[in-house]
Formats: sequence, C-alpha cells, structure tokens
Amino acid sequence: MRVADRYELEAVIGQGGMGQVWRATDAVLGRPVAVKLLKQGRTGREAAAMFRREAQAAAVVNSPHVVGVHDFGPHNQSFYLVMELVVGNTLAAALQQFGPFSPPAAAEVVGQTADGLSAAHDQGVIHRDIKPSNLLMADDGTIKIADFGIACFLNHSAEDQVPQQGVLGTSYYLAPERARAEPVGPAADIYSLGCVLYQLLTGAPPFLADTPTGVLRQHLVGVPARPARVGSGFGRQLLRMLAKDPADRPDADEVAAWCRRISADHPAHPPADAELFAGPTTQLQTVSSRYERTSACQLSLKETV
Repeated sequence: MRVADRYELEAVIGQGGMGQVWRATDAVLGRPVAVKLLKQGRTGREAAAMFRREAQAAAVVNSPHVVGVHDFGPHNQSFYLVMELVVGNTLAAALQQFGPFSPPAAAEVVGQTADGLSAAHDQGVIHRDIKPSNLLMADDGTIKIADFGIACFLNHSAEDQVPQQGVLGTSYYLAPERARAEPVGPAADIYSLGCVLYQLLTGAPPFLADTPTGVLRQHLVGVPARPARVGSGFGRQLLRMLAKDPADRPDADEVAAWCRRISADHPAHPPADAELFAGPTTQLQTVSSRYERTSACQLSLKETV
C-alpha cells in the first residue's frame, strides 16, 4: 500500500492508542521512514486535532534526542505522519530484557532524555507522556523521545489546545499537578522522567497500587524511598525530580548536566551495560512494560482528587 503516492508501506512495527506505525520507504528520496496512520474509528474532530498536534509538537523540536518528523497530511479520509525510522528498541523492552540498569547506565539514558526535553521546553512544548515505552534506544546508543500525541504548547491559548475529558497519560509516571488536572509546565516532564529513572534503578516505578486511581493518590501524598543502590548525591537529585511542588524540581538542563557528571565519573562498564545499548538490530516496536499495560488510562477529574 502506498500513502500520498510516495510512502510504500512494508510492515507494521508498532501500535498505539492513536494509530498504527509502519516501516516504509520514501519513494521520492529513497530512504526508510516510519509512517503512522490514524486508526480507523479515530477520525473524529478531536482525534484528528490530537494527531495534528502530535505532528506540530514534534516538528518544532530540533534535537538528536527527539524522533524527527518529515511529513504530515490527509490519507483516505484520515491522516498520516511520517517520521524518522529508529532502528533499535524501547526502554520498556530493555527493562524487561535486562532488568534494572546500573546507576551510570541509567544516568546516560536520563541525561540524553533530558537533553531532548530541554530542546522541547525551549520551544514551549510539554510532552506530558514521558515513560519507558516512549523512549527509544537506537542501536548506536542514542536515546530518542517519541510519541507527542498528548503534548501541549505553553504559549497557546486554551482555545488552541486540544479538548479532552479527564487526565490523559500513564498513571505510574504522572506528575502530581497533572493528577490534580492543574495547568502544567516543563516540571511535569521532569517528574515523569524522575519516575523513569527510579524504575531504571529499581525495576519498578516509585509508586505502586492496585488501581490507577490508587497510584495517583500516591503521587499526591506518597514519599518514595531512596533507592539503596545509589549514592547519597544521586539519590538527592532523584528525589528532587520527584518533588511534589513543581518549583522544587530541577529543569531539564540541570538534570542533563548532573547525569553527564555521573556518566563521566562512573562510565558504564562492558559487557553488561554495553548490551543495553547494543541489542539485536530489530525494527522498533512499541513494547510496554507490565506497569504501563495496566495503567494507561483516562481518568475523570473527580477520580484524581
């Protein structure tokens, strides 16, 4: 099947809530790409607006740590989004395969992610869904942020934002202010990245509960234990990322800087850590951890308080 008389679809490589991702070839430029098609049945005005917003949000961010956007347009009464094809794996899949990361390897992943978030925040883009399955690990070791499907723009009016019912996101990685359905800024992404870092170090997110609503309550009032296998300085920085008050969290540049210091002082040691960044060369698939499979949700506002 060919999209826009240009992109030859070859194989499905991922599934998401909004669409299906295909490996494809750009017949004009002769290069491999990833093409995301809006799912059948998701062609209403709100779904189309969210899909367009995903394309716009990712397209304005220029960073080696954000999946690049090449094209966007209508197709068969729906829409398509053409992106950089990342050959590698998701962080969620790496966690399932290898278990917890060493502190230096975790710092390397989080530092690169923070660089990508810094570029996004500089453009006024808040990702709002940072989690292991949205962080791609390319075979050359580069970390790339994917899926800006529920991103928002800081400088746009409320009328310009995509309407939604409830809180969109994944409960294990949701900042307290998002759980309260309050306006969010860059600090919300830092909190989510802190949850990812916690999971990288321990194998589990900082808060667990039997229901997504229970997890959100823990984000509001719970106190995470400092991981035992990290030094006091690393632990303090992690807990700053998980501060309840957004004003108490570091920004993305600060997170990237201290992660680089950790990586420089304690480089990842092969072969164990090297395997994290040199897995089999497979086409990327959206592989969720068991935590994400049970927690991706849209909660009504009254459930979150």
